[in-house]
Amino acid sequence: MRDRLSMLIAAVLLAVVTVTSYWYSREMRRPTTRTPPSPGTPDFVVQHVVLTQFDESGQARYKLFAEELSYFNENDDIDLTRPRLVSLLPDEPQLQASSARARVTNAGEQVLMTGDVLLQRAAAGNRPALTIRTERMTAIPDEERFSADVPVQIEQGGTRLAGAAMDYDNLKRVLTVSGGLRGEMAPASR
Repeated sequence: MRDRLSMLIAAVLLAVVTVTSYWYSREMRRPTTRTPPSPGTPDFVVQHVVLTQFDESGQARYKLFAEELSYFNENDDIDLTRPRLVSLLPDEPQLQASSARARVTNAGEQVLMTGDVLLQRAAAGNRPALTIRTERMTAIPDEERFSADVPVQIEQGGTRLAGAAMDYDNLKRVLTVSGGLRGEMAPASR
């Protein structure tokens, strides 16, 4: 009687293992049905981001800080909350750009910064620091070009300018301000 009971328990356990294995193998082969995110919904969100961009030789070029990064696979865009981009080029004055929000498009080729945009270039040699403030600015990071089609306020040394739009080429150190230009020029130092 005891042998029959042992054989019955062993047969039941074997049947349970066999059925479980069969069910598990079927579930693993079945394609997963994920619902794609609705348009305008990020595929992933990362908080407290620090990213570093390097050049071909391995030298750090830029460091990006953001409170939040949202990636959209549908168009390869990235939304940033409270971004701050800092240049790390050793022979150049440090450049910092910050804003309330930013949208990175075209695989990082263009960045639209909005809300409390601040662009600062550190003093270098006999050139004083440069500060540009506006509400919206487009940046092309690889070319170090910045433009705004809304009012801007610019300070460099004791000189203050305000205009309706501006273009700034950081590599050439050329700033063009247009539309309703107003300003205060600092007296020349002797």
